[in-house]
Amino acid sequence: METVKITVKSAETASRLELFIRFIYGLVACIVIGIIGIFAYLAWFVQWLHILLLGKRNAALAKFMNAWLVAYTQLEFYTFLSTDERPPIVPEF
Repeated sequence: METVKITVKSAETASRLELFIRFIYGLVACIVIGIIGIFAYLAWFVQWLHILLLGKRNAALAKFMNAWLVAYTQLEFYTFLSTDERPPIVPEF
């Protein structure tokens, strides 16, 4: 298992326009990440069956679920005003 390290960068100044843009961007990204999340949960179930039947993980499914989880976490940090870095709308697979 790998160790998770999170570094957060943020500036102290913020404008109202940036907060409005953050809201709109976060809303669009939440919709996209939510739709991909449905497929990630389906992949989780398929991965569970794969492990149950074959006794090993499928690398492609694990990579997909990991990419979704990273994108979801980055989006949460952005929408909760913890960082100023915009996350990608579509995860990098």
